[in-house]
Amino acid sequence: MSFSLKQTFDFLKMEPKNSKKRQKTESRERILQAAISLFAQHGFAETGMRELVAEAEVNLSMVNYFFGSKKGLLKEILDSFFSGYLAIARKDLVGGDDLRVRLERFVTSAVRYFDAEKNSLIIVISELPHDDPEIVEHKAGWARQMVDIVNREICLPLAEESGQHIPATCFTPMLTSLMASRFLFTPIMERVDESDSKAVSIEVYTKIIIRILLQGITRDGELV
Repeated sequence: MSFSLKQTFDFLKMEPKNSKKRQKTESRERILQAAISLFAQHGFAETGMRELVAEAEVNLSMVNYFFGSKKGLLKEILDSFFSGYLAIARKDLVGGDDLRVRLERFVTSAVRYFDAEKNSLIIVISELPHDDPEIVEHKAGWARQMVDIVNREICLPLAEESGQHIPATCFTPMLTSLMASRFLFTPIMERVDESDSKAVSIEVYTKIIIRILLQGITRDGELV
């Protein structure tokens, strides 16, 4: 296959553009991954911009170009994590299956997601700057969507079945915290009893959560 002179010239013009686009994409991803790692390790407030750009191997102008500011980076991390979490809820909680089947399916998928996104999970849960109305409202926007799904798919059906209403604004953070607790407290629990902490696999941990949700810790005074 041969190329005309014009085709060759057009190809050569295209290659630098594609290369620059690829470099920008890679730089953006490096910044994002560096921020996730550093924010999870040291906290958002304690991570300096110099430390961040050194970790990402970029200059400060690149951070501002892609994200606007360090707070813009935090929003990007929140958006990425919450969008994935909501996608799981929409896929696994919604449908015509029995509520218990849907809950089991959701917990299984969510715990796997939390395990794959440990650092982002730590940031989402631990970075709660309540003195920053902008970040609070940003999180609240995502929380409203999740609460709406949980209310419609869990709380209202439970109320119809049992006559007891649990507000979705209580149940949603309760459920999320229960699933997230392993990943938030693992460094501490390993110091308490490393062998016991590591003995519980992700699969076993998921089954424990499902059992607590569907059956409770005790039944007629017996541990289940």
